[in-house]
Amino acid sequence: EERDLAKSVFLHRLTLLGINWGTKKFVSGKGTFKEAWVLHWNPSFSIDIIDKGSWGNTVEEACEKYIKHLSSNKSLQEIGELLEMVLFADLAQTSQVLLEQLNKLAAASSDVIQLLEVLPSLITSLRYGNVRKTDAQMLENIVNGFITRICINLPYACQSIDEEAGLKLLELFVKFDDAILTLQQEEQLLNWRNTLIHIVENKNTAALLAGYSTRLIYNHKFLSEAVLLNIFSLSVSPSNEYATTAAWLEGFLRGSGTILLLDPILWEMIHAWVSALDNDQFVTVLPLLRRSFSQFSNPERKKLGKKAKRNENSNSIVVQQTAFNHEEGLKAIPIVKLLLGIN
Repeated sequence: EERDLAKSVFLHRLTLLGINWGTKKFVSGKGTFKEAWVLHWNPSFSIDIIDKGSWGNTVEEACEKYIKHLSSNKSLQEIGELLEMVLFADLAQTSQVLLEQLNKLAAASSDVIQLLEVLPSLITSLRYGNVRKTDAQMLENIVNGFITRICINLPYACQSIDEEAGLKLLELFVKFDDAILTLQQEEQLLNWRNTLIHIVENKNTAALLAGYSTRLIYNHKFLSEAVLLNIFSLSVSPSNEYATTAAWLEGFLRGSGTILLLDPILWEMIHAWVSALDNDQFVTVLPLLRRSFSQFSNPERKKLGKKAKRNENSNSIVVQQTAFNHEEGLKAIPIVKLLLGIN
């Protein structure tokens, strides 16, 4: 294992120096740390080695000095990504320098979007920093500080934004939620839940983000089914603009249509809402609905299509059964007269 770790560190250091002798490949399997490399030597690497040799007499020394030089004018997100690579390369001094830079940049930044962009790479660094036996206490403190600041400022960032900004923020929501679940810290989960509730309850929140926040609260078992149905019915109420309702649904259905397959009440509410749209309203919301359902997997879309078809068939059967049968009705008249005491 020590030899494999040494090989990994060496290849990561070469990558940081821009000498891509090894290319890392995805590998599946159990365990906290697995890597697979494909090695391919290029004669031009000889020139690169001479060039990078000016930074130090060993690979470690050259890498330490070169990365410190690179990091001098980097953004918050770039420092976070660089830190992730440095931890894999086991460069303790450089990682300490990058952590200090990261802390200073974060303290000076008031942009919650920047914090959301950099957090996933920091959490990856925190996980693999422990695997690499790197002291991660400072990094853990920075991550916790990031999460606290994001939870405080995120509800305000969700207000009064256009569709493009809302879609970008939605993608960051997805990554941030994954990051919180990865950490599995009770206090951070509680902070995230309270933030989501605040976002949902704020009337100025963009409908797309309000819908997705509602879905997350429900997924994390923070919301009872009764309360969810109440929020759902208010959000798809006919009194709302149809485009706003469609945006809310797009957020709520984000990522998976399984909830519609398993929850008959939600399915009936959505089915009833769509059925009540007239032609002009349906044309208005169709692009948003199509974008929502395009996120689902092919099997989910097929099952939802079959379910919708069954709804149509069941409706047609009901119409046929309610057609009045005069002959059968005449047979019931004597019994009705007897019950009513009519001669």
